[in-house]
Amino acid sequence: MFVGSSAVALEAPEVVIEQRSEPRYEEVVERAVLTFRGKDYPVSVLNISSRGTMIESDIVPRLGESLLIRFENCSRIHGFVRWMRGGQVGIRFGHEIILAS
Repeated sequence: MFVGSSAVALEAPEVVIEQRSEPRYEEVVERAVLTFRGKDYPVSVLNISSRGTMIESDIVPRLGESLLIRFENCSRIHGFVRWMRGGQVGIRFGHEIILAS
């Protein structure tokens, strides 16, 4: 909007668009072991879906970097880093898994 010769900036409200294609489950799995750059790290699992998980860790991976994750009583799963933010890491599994209770 212009008022005389001064410009006034109008702020648009922030719009959050849900991009998840499937539900995430919390408290299904609490911990996992992440194999990252040849070392094992115990991590907290914040949520999980059939295609990925969000963990909490102090590792600093690169986007797209490969890793292995092992949940209790399960085989290791190949995955890769989709995003990182404030100590949280989004991991996409290399294949879809079946979540069972």
